[in-house]
Amino acid sequence: MPKSYLPLFRPGDTVTFNVTTAVLAGQLAEVGTADMSVAPAAAASAKYVGVVGHDAKVGDKVTIEIGKPIHELKATGAITRGQKLEAAATGSVRTLASGAAIFLALTSVADGGLVRAIQL
Repeated sequence: MPKSYLPLFRPGDTVTFNVTTAVLAGQLAEVGTADMSVAPAAAASAKYVGVVGHDAKVGDKVTIEIGKPIHELKATGAITRGQKLEAAATGSVRTLASGAAIFLALTSVADGGLVRAIQL
């Protein structure tokens, strides 16, 4: 039987993240210092994830309103959360080297692992 694929989360979904720096409702959030975590977005952030749904302090969980799909994709080479990703051979993703940035890593993984990444 053929396999099918769906993203983990779709635009308009609320996604639960861990909080590594306190956030306030309505703030822009960026990738935090741990997998699937967020912190307030810095000025001109290249690691934007979405908008914070409610106040939360360090160690809490928070809902983030996302505007792009989140996928779980096979990694070629090690990937660290917060890195921009591009297409790699055989339809996988790798750390941005010379192509177009199409995803932002939300988790860190070793070569061959499944990385959670938000589409840019």
